[in-house]
Amino acid sequence: MRTPLFGPLPTLGVWTAVGLTRGQFFAILGFSVACFALVGGPVWEHARGAHFVRITVSYGVILPAVALALSRERPFPTGRVFAASALIALAKLVVTALLLAGLVLRG
Repeated sequence: MRTPLFGPLPTLGVWTAVGLTRGQFFAILGFSVACFALVGGPVWEHARGAHFVRITVSYGVILPAVALALSRERPFPTGRVFAASALIALAKLVVTALLLAGLVLRG
């Protein structure tokens, strides 16, 4: 039986502080990164082009997705929605910056 390279993901993390599950956090982050990578055509085909639309859409989907993920809670946790959105936006910034830098440096 193979051991995972980095081990299993922890169930508690930064997502816990804002009321998201690990799955919700990574699903929203992954969807946002996918939007960045695919809106307006694949980013790897336009790595040096303008990215205004892809950036706008990829950040724009975060707040509604977090609000939907936390919508069952009563009273509605407005503060945690904004905190979770900011946390995911920061993680997305790091991931997409590394992705774009790698694509540009690759050629």
